[in-house]
Formats: sequence, structure tokens, C-alpha cells
Amino acid sequence: MKILIALDAMEYSQNILKDVARLAQNTLADLVLLGVQNSRTEQPNETLVTTLLQYRGDVCSYFSDDEMPYGELDSKELSQISDSAWQLSSRGIKECLLRISTGSVAKQVQTTAVEVGADLIILGCNGKLGCEWDGEMNVPLRIAKDAACSVLVVKQPKNANQIVSILDQSFVSQDSLELINQMVTLYETGLKIIGVNEKKSGTRQNAMESRMIDLLKYYNDRNVGAWVKLIDSGDLNEHVTNASREGLVALWMGKESLLKKLFSMSMVDKLLESTRSSLLILR
Repeated sequence: MKILIALDAMEYSQNILKDVARLAQNTLADLVLLGVQNSRTEQPNETLVTTLLQYRGDVCSYFSDDEMPYGELDSKELSQISDSAWQLSSRGIKECLLRISTGSVAKQVQTTAVEVGADLIILGCNGKLGCEWDGEMNVPLRIAKDAACSVLVVKQPKNANQIVSILDQSFVSQDSLELINQMVTLYETGLKIIGVNEKKSGTRQNAMESRMIDLLKYYNDRNVGAWVKLIDSGDLNEHVTNASREGLVALWMGKESLLKKLFSMSMVDKLLESTRSSLLILR
């Protein structure tokens, strides 16, 4: 697994590092710590370099010497890899890469995620004022909307009361199912799975019921306590709103997903702005 963590110098970025470290421990993940600067310069911003180095040290501090998968840094100077990007890598058993790029935060996060082959993007936001990123309200939304991989937006660094995963009849990857499993392990909580039917037809409902039984067995086999419920698509918004009060909400919104058709990004924006729930967009 490869995780890209979008970071700046704000407190909300620092607050997600414990969750990043715990998830990296559980999955033995490669890490990419990405900072984005606004202005094109000949050298990376010194404050941002110092911040990323500190964050790397903070993540590594959660590992014991015996279990540390990331190698020591040979240098603290980032090498230029393009006109507007620099990076510093260390390779032990797994890779921990520091990168600084220049431009729009959302665009650089999305582009870098594709370049490095990230399976998951994690970023924090200022939950006190909606979901701000360095004063901009729509950065997390733009990343969640257009990223090619799954995105976890952490609003508050605390354990969720429950993981509420909302799925439909479209294909859900094994990686997505396992990521939900990892979230349950990370937050040490229960899992509620809500299946969505597009229409109230016997054939569709029977197929979805069978799917929910398979999912229940999948998680029970992994010792994850799961609760399942089947709803009609017309009740989706109400259930998502209620779920946001319970804990982390996971929405599968792939290209062919019914949820993407029914659940507008404006509602995702509303969730990010108005609730305390962290949000996981699965792809």
C-alpha cells in the first residue's frame, strides 16, 4: 500500500500524523509526505522543508527501533526533480518520500498521487471553521472530487464512534473493502454497512441482499463486528446525514457508482463543512 499525505504547517496537519503512523504500522505502507508551495522559486521553501522533516520524524517516532520500516535520511536537502518540484527519499524495508511541489494544492496532490501510484490520500482540515485548508474552503472537496484513488479527510484527530460504510450494486474493489477493514482497526470501533437500492424491485433487492450477506461474512471472517442494513435510494441523504453524527462516513464513489449519480458533490461539500465527521471517499 502507498499512502500520500498532503501537509502544510497548520495544526490540523500535525494532528493527523498519529493516525498516519498507526495506519502505516497496520499496512506496512510506503509513504509520500507532500507539501505544496504557491510561488515558483529556485529553491524549495525552507519553512516547508523543515516542517516536512519534522513531520517525518514525528511519524517515525511511533515505531520502535525493531519495527522501523523506513531508512535513515542521508541528507536533509531535497533534490530538484523538475522545474517546480523537489524530493528526498529514504529506503529501508519500505519507502518514505518527502516531496515539495509548486502550484495549486488540489492539482498538485492529485497529480502527485497518480505519479507515485498512491492507493490513498490523507489530509486534515480545520474542522472549527468548516473544512479549511490554509484559509481555502474548497481544497479538500476538490481533492476528494477528482482524485483517482481513495481519499480520507480527517476533521478531528479522535476515534470515531463507528465506521458507516455506504455501498451500492456497482463493483467495489478488494482494496476498498480492505481499506474499510483498516479503518475499523485504526479507530478500534464497529462497522455499519448500508446498502443502497436504486429501485424497489424484487430482483434488485434480492441481489443487494445477497451482496450484503457476502459483505457481512467477509468482515466476520476477519473478526470485524459488522451490522448491515438495506435502504432505498430515496432515503440516502437522510442516512448519510445521520451517519455523519456517528463517526467516520465511507462513501464508495467510483466512476460507475450509483452513489456518484445520486449523491452530489455539493452534499459531500456540506458534510465536510458542517459536520465533525471525517470522510472517506472510496474508489
